[in-house]
Amino acid sequence: MLFFVPGVAGDGGAYDGLMRGLRAAGVKKHIEVLGWGAPGPLFVLNFQNDAIHRSAEAKLASAMRQWREAHPNGRIDLLGHSAGCGVVLGALALPESPAARTVVLLNPSVSPTYDLAAPLAKVEGILHVFHSDRDTVFLSWRTSTFGTYDNVKTKAAGNVGFELGGLPPESCAKVAQHPREAWWADQGNDGSHFGTTAEQFATKTVGPLLR
Repeated sequence: MLFFVPGVAGDGGAYDGLMRGLRAAGVKKHIEVLGWGAPGPLFVLNFQNDAIHRSAEAKLASAMRQWREAHPNGRIDLLGHSAGCGVVLGALALPESPAARTVVLLNPSVSPTYDLAAPLAKVEGILHVFHSDRDTVFLSWRTSTFGTYDNVKTKAAGNVGFELGGLPPESCAKVAQHPREAWWADQGNDGSHFGTTAEQFATKTVGPLLR
């Protein structure tokens, strides 16, 4: 099972290319898209509303737990984009959530100093983090002005990566950070906020991590 958590505006077709790319990459497992937060024009509340975040995190943890109970030997992978990455990390930190094998965060809008200790304790494989210094409007200006998912006014981890200095070596070994590379453009990823969701990038770079 692959749980995908979109950003604040929800799915709405914005991730169709990502989904096609994952399938083209050979990701054949069921993909469950987690709807969360306020709908429609109220989606702006999803950026930093703590109650909405806690509810979304609990919803994902519950869905993971229910699937694990029905498939005790099955594999759970997690994929998040932007604020959805905050939902993923928050859900993993909850005591009731089961472990996940591979976790992929695309342009996470949490702060670089977000405490990864509890989420990483639930990661059996690798936590992959894709970040880009060209994601400036959403994850530099907006988060520095109004705050990240975890309400810190700073460039987000999706712009500069996570600071891992406080983690023990065994936890750091579970984190693979992927800063923007020039060759990303050859796969349709221009480094912007939705660049990592480009179909070809999903096929050639993101999908193989989840296969």
